[in-house]
Amino acid sequence: MNLEQRTDALLAVVEAYRQERCAALLDPARAQARAQVAAALREARRRVRTAIGEERRRLAAVLAAAEAQLATERRLTLQRRAATHLKHGWAALRTALQAQWDSPPARAQWIAAQLSRVRTVLRPTQDATRDDADPWVLICPAGWAVAERERVAATLLMHGAHAVHMIDDPQLSAGFRVQAGHNVLDATLDGLLADRDAVQGRLLQLIEEPA
Repeated sequence: MNLEQRTDALLAVVEAYRQERCAALLDPARAQARAQVAAALREARRRVRTAIGEERRRLAAVLAAAEAQLATERRLTLQRRAATHLKHGWAALRTALQAQWDSPPARAQWIAAQLSRVRTVLRPTQDATRDDADPWVLICPAGWAVAERERVAATLLMHGAHAVHMIDDPQLSAGFRVQAGHNVLDATLDGLLADRDAVQGRLLQLIEEPA
């Protein structure tokens, strides 16, 4: 074997050894690299899922807050609208009741309806036959027809009053009030509207009913 052949054989041994050593070093490195890449991908997917979950929760919270704010604004809008309706409706109701009192036929119905409550609201004067028995007080609007107020007084006498004392109230524009001791029959316009919450509730219901 000449020198060239020996050299080639030696180079072949060296190359084989190099390849063997490279394989011994590179294969684990490649395996480790693949494992690291796989772990990195898993971690990246986990972070993405976490970020997506957190974003979804954040968006859900923002949406819930927006819906709550919208519900509050709608409720306030409805309350403001109802308050406006009630303000105008209340004024219209008082005007309508005043018109009822100013109309003789309607006023007669008003008086009759309220006098029907006398027995349940007012107690007869104790020992009405006594001369010193306290009179019932009929408080009247100024300018109320004498004949009408006298008919009311006569009805009160029939229901137990010993006497009826009439007083004009210049602040009273509609209705009348009867005081019998500590008991009061308030048939004035304000008396009819005294239960404001109940009246406003019914008024709002009527206003919002479809035509």
